[in-house]
Amino acid sequence: MVNRTLLKNATIVSMDDAIGDLARGDILIEGETIAAVAPCIAARDAVVVNAAGMVAIPGLVNSHIHTWEVALRGIGSDWVSARDYFGTMHSNLTHRFEAEDNRVVNLFGALSAIDGGTTTIFDWCHNLRHGEMADAAIDGLEASGIRAVFGHGTAKTMYETKAEGGRSYAEIGQPRAEVHRLRTGRLASDERRVTMALAILGPDWSTYEVTESDIRLAREYGLINSAHTFGRKGKRMTPDGMWRLAKAGLLGPDHNVVHGNCFEDDELRMIVEAGCSVSATCMAELLNCERPALLGRWERFGGVPSIGTDVDPYFSASMLAEMRRAFLHQRELDNAAAAAAGRYPPAAHATTTRSALRWATIGGAKALRLDHRIGSLTPGKQADIVLVRGSDMNLFPGLPGGDPVHMVVMSAEAANVDSVLVAGEFVKRHGRLLYPEIALRQLKSDLLAVRERVMRKGGYVYTPVREGERLFAA
Repeated sequence: MVNRTLLKNATIVSMDDAIGDLARGDILIEGETIAAVAPCIAARDAVVVNAAGMVAIPGLVNSHIHTWEVALRGIGSDWVSARDYFGTMHSNLTHRFEAEDNRVVNLFGALSAIDGGTTTIFDWCHNLRHGEMADAAIDGLEASGIRAVFGHGTAKTMYETKAEGGRSYAEIGQPRAEVHRLRTGRLASDERRVTMALAILGPDWSTYEVTESDIRLAREYGLINSAHTFGRKGKRMTPDGMWRLAKAGLLGPDHNVVHGNCFEDDELRMIVEAGCSVSATCMAELLNCERPALLGRWERFGGVPSIGTDVDPYFSASMLAEMRRAFLHQRELDNAAAAAAGRYPPAAHATTTRSALRWATIGGAKALRLDHRIGSLTPGKQADIVLVRGSDMNLFPGLPGGDPVHMVVMSAEAANVDSVLVAGEFVKRHGRLLYPEIALRQLKSDLLAVRERVMRKGGYVYTPVREGERLFAA
């Protein structure tokens, strides 16, 4: 018999145009899926959950995060762009992680995401040196209960300009044997909770031959391929790489652009028209990118943006915070553009709080090619649902009468997340993770040990940065 759960009397923001919002409504869950969304549902055999005073939204989708970096929270907010990030991380600390460390960091990072209302992550795992590290990272994701796309990446060369065999990391593509092992083994199915993608270097960071080979490998195995692409003129490994990929028919809905801030309009239009997705990581980009996040510009050419948190060394991976900051950033750009055109104040805002919630839900689902399963509260989709408590001091009395989307986007924090369901299963309830408390205490101890060992092995010494000074780490 299928388990049935009935969420009663919630304020529902479905993100499904056919259903819309319900000031007061019910959600019936059968097993892993949403069976019905309506003002009032009768289901005598269902377990009833009173959601009065709460806002029900689709689970948030973090379309780009390096989950393993959670161990290094709080060390990089004053780093200067790629100089300090690559010098400290990829040329040093990345290589200090071992397989068991990956299990610990991914488990903790995924639980932290769930705690803040995120039900799906694209785990862009680019510290992998061998298969045991990949398996351990997947173990951590699976143990958390989160939905995840595991992006198989590779660690860059440490210190040396050239890797073993005289090749730089830019000349080394995805390991075919390892991709085959995972895709024909534990990650063979696209219907499981943890699925697979390839986290490739792409034309900004590798030769064209490596990029083409990686994308063809991804297509051979039916995988999304995702690449960091800043698009800075004069800084790309393959300056015309995106145009060449388009000509070869290698750009499409299976290609995910991360960042992409510096694309000029003609190239951006071409990429959007090819059907690619974008993962904008607004907070990270505001810290260390010279051009705005691809939100409004991507929409102008007909794309649907997604957003992600990117790097925990800069800030905690909160999708609620990322959504709010992305919205404010784009609204600021809209206002400046209207003023420059002599049209301020505008008749209506081009970017609304609902735009931001769309980026964080259905936008992320589309980027991961999971919008047939997640991203909206639609019957038939997976029951990935978040309940936000409207009675908390920082939200009350936003309901009734207020806009629930305003409440979630502009005011909600992780502490306001009462409940989280992934595939119909509660993973947070009454404001507490359902992961065993004793195990969580041990996990925190293990994470701290990973952090201390990685920093010690890397010779990392924290040095406060004064204005105008360069960071020196290790």
